[in-house]
Amino acid sequence: MIQIKWGGVESTAPMTTTAGTAGEGGAGEGAGMSRGDYLALFSGRLYGILQWDRFARIWDHLRNDPEGWYVRDFGRSALPDAPMPGAEFLAWLEETEDFLRRRHREEYCGFLYVDDQEAPSFLKIYDPRKMGTSCGCSGAIRPRWTVSRMRPVAGEEETAAEMDTSRRRSGAASLLERLFGR
Repeated sequence: MIQIKWGGVESTAPMTTTAGTAGEGGAGEGAGMSRGDYLALFSGRLYGILQWDRFARIWDHLRNDPEGWYVRDFGRSALPDAPMPGAEFLAWLEETEDFLRRRHREEYCGFLYVDDQEAPSFLKIYDPRKMGTSCGCSGAIRPRWTVSRMRPVAGEEETAAEMDTSRRRSGAASLLERLFGR
């Protein structure tokens, strides 16, 4: 869900990152999840968190249950083969929140997407300064991290690239692509 507050009016709407529905596949089963379950959540419908107080509630949920979380850092090539130890995960949460607040000094959040707003088991976190453009001409944007109860698998990049190619083939090109033939 995206919650937008403008001029005292609050609106809520689902945020679809691509196709699919949030929570499909029973997240939370760790290594027992299939490759398809992780990829379905990665490219499925997630809820965009726009308010810092909601961000804080989600972070508190993670702090209260620090064991069993896989953290994939898209800045590194290696996939995690085990969940991050609890103490290390708590330190990672603190460092990541500090990083995000330094890079995004706005009153709204907008870079965190979750499968469940109350008890998330899958999160996509984008670098606030590397989220692309609203015109769609920057192509598929990878998150900086995923945090999940299931082991991450390779393939997200291919899924995003396939969707971008499919979008182009279907004629859903951006205005700049149509004007300049990209």
